[in-house]
Amino acid sequence: MSIRLTLWLFFIIVFSWFIILPVSLSAKEITFRGRVIDYDTREPIEGAVVVASWLEARPTISGESTRLKDVKETLTDKNGEWSISGEEGQPHTEHPYYDFFTGTYHTRPPSFIIFKPGYCSWPEGFYIEACQGKIKSSGEFTATKTFELPKLTNREDRIRAQSISIPAGEGVLEECQRH
Repeated sequence: MSIRLTLWLFFIIVFSWFIILPVSLSAKEITFRGRVIDYDTREPIEGAVVVASWLEARPTISGESTRLKDVKETLTDKNGEWSISGEEGQPHTEHPYYDFFTGTYHTRPPSFIIFKPGYCSWPEGFYIEACQGKIKSSGEFTATKTFELPKLTNREDRIRAQSISIPAGEGVLEECQRH
């Protein structure tokens, strides 16, 4: 009986080690830093909101499943600088079959949003006509980056920048398809 119990405990410890080890190795905390400046004047923008959000993902039989893990926000200082500490994340899992069969989630790299009233937001400003061609996208976000936000110069552009949503109601889809 004693040998059987010892083997059972050994099995539980080894199995637990295989579950905990990949999860603990993937969590690497770093500090993301950036600077927000005016596109035209190159002056720092104080008080811009910077939001970072992390998703957890895992493979499933019908594709990837994601869920929100964490959200952090901060404001830029008088020099337009900001920093947010959080998990570095991985774009893809290192153990897809293991994650699939155990249901283990891995953390994706964070997504960032930068917003200041009167300016084009990053990255959503790409969809606002007044901001197109002014906001630069240099691919992946690095740990330190400078963001240039163009100023919205007229009332109509500022109103459009507040919301990029489709209004509800009868005939709205047909109207959107015509444009």
